[in-house]
Parts: sequence; structure tokens; C-alpha cells
Amino acid sequence: MRAHVAFCLVASLCGTPAVASAAWVEPIAKPAIAAVDQAGWNAQKRRVKLSSGLELAYVDLGDPKGRPLLLLHGFTDSSRSWSLLVPDLHRYRLIIPDQRGHGASDAPDCCYDLTQLADDARQLLDALQIDRAAVAGHSMGSMVTMALAADHPERVERIVLLGSTAMAPVKRGDWLWTSVQGLTWPLDPDSAFLREWHPANQPTAVDPAFADAAMKDILSVKPHVWRGVVRALAEQPVARHASDVRAPVLILSGGKDPLFPAEHHLALVKAFPGSSAHVYPGLGHNFLWEHPAEVAQAIAAFMGE
Repeated sequence: MRAHVAFCLVASLCGTPAVASAAWVEPIAKPAIAAVDQAGWNAQKRRVKLSSGLELAYVDLGDPKGRPLLLLHGFTDSSRSWSLLVPDLHRYRLIIPDQRGHGASDAPDCCYDLTQLADDARQLLDALQIDRAAVAGHSMGSMVTMALAADHPERVERIVLLGSTAMAPVKRGDWLWTSVQGLTWPLDPDSAFLREWHPANQPTAVDPAFADAAMKDILSVKPHVWRGVVRALAEQPVARHASDVRAPVLILSGGKDPLFPAEHHLALVKAFPGSSAHVYPGLGHNFLWEHPAEVAQAIAAFMGE
């Protein structure tokens, strides 16, 4: 992605006051199972019709009797976004959908705002007869997680926000807005924007099989979804209903995140007093792809392993 901006949260390193509410939970190492076969990921998907009539594709992995953990991917990604973390989260029942317009799920003309995406997630829990779940979301998925936890607090046990922000994630005229508005189809993977958007383009190495497969998912997203999500997120502070969230919150950020640099992380910590928070100094916006085992173990520690 774009030029990387490093930041930290530790007072002794940054020369700024520490945020007292941002307590870090030390990850607990657990033995992992075998890595997920990227070539076989799509074959694991199931389909479910929600009460709205929308059909979502999803993957149901891990321990079917484990605590439910709903994992929500980012913009233009798919359920595959979480595949690298599955081996270290296998003790939970992992519900991993392709959100509307992404992956193998339906892509209706309307609508792609956070309230709608959060209601899709609620309806998915209903369809699977899950009364209450922990929810982790990355990037756009983290914004959906906040909306779900605010709109339906009784359904959400705790939340993890990865690569997130409390502020407006898109502003008219900024890099993402301009780039998406300028896209033409079929998408050219060699264009400047898509080279920056490529899953392999991170500060540290990403599994190449994952990156190649994830790029295919990106290229399959339809024009109205690209534009619909960006328009829905433009100029909207996504943590504006944070006071309605009752669940414990863990905030994880990359220190070289070019989309949501330091001020976004700090705004989230301010929006969720008492949250736990941690910055991975050398990693980018998609740090869960760079160090998946470490991130998974942080989530497991927060879950109370």
C-alpha cells in the first residue's frame, strides 16, 4: 500500500503520555494445527439464505462445540482473509462469512452501509442459531463489528478491532476515494492502484499462495460494490455510536499502516475507554497476514484462554 507511517503507543518510546486505558493482554502460545490449504479454501464454503433473502457464503471451521467467534473481513477481501489465523484459533467455532458483495456471496445493487452489513451479520447468527458470539473484524470488518456491537449488544460477547479507526475511513477526494472512482473494468492488476492494493504489498512477507488467491478474490469484486462501500463510508466517523457498545474491546493496529496511521489508533482508544490496545510497530494495515500466528494468539488471549 502507500508510504508507510510508523507510530507507537508506549510513552517511553514516543515521548508522549501513555494512554492509561490501553492495557495490553500478553498472548498465550498454543500449539497450532496444520496450515490451511489455500487452493481448497473456496471448496469449504457453505451457503445460507438470510431472513432478508440474501444468500451469504461462509466457512464454519474449528471446534463445533467451541465458543463462537465471528470473523469479518475487510473491503474487497473475503473469508479467506482469516485463513492464515485458523490454525491458531481452532479451539473456537469459527464462523467466517464472505460479506455481501464479496467472495461467493450475493452482490445486490443495494446497500453497502455499515448498518446493513451489521444486520447481515446478525441474520447470519440467527440462521446458525448462535445467540451470542465474540466478533473480530479487520478494516471494513472492524467497522461492521462496531456497528453490530452497538446495534445488537445482547448478541456480542466481546470485540476485536484490527486495522481500524474511529474516524471517517474515507474522505471525498482522498487517495482511496479517487482511486476507486477512477477504476475501469475489467480491472487491470498491473495498474498503479492495484499494485499498491495487492495483498503481497506489505512491510513484511506474506504467504505467496495466500496473496495470489486473495488477489483473485479482489479482482472478482463487482464495480457497484467497490463504489458502494466507499460511498457509504465516506465522511462517516465509524465509532460515533461507541458509547452504545457494552462488550470488552481489543484494538490491534499496525505501526506502518498507511490507511489508518497513529491518530486513528489513538482516536479508537479514546472512543473505547478501558479497551485493551496494542500496536505492531513494523507491520502494516494487513498485519494479520504478515504475522498471523502472533495476531491469532493475541485474540485467543483476549478471549480468555
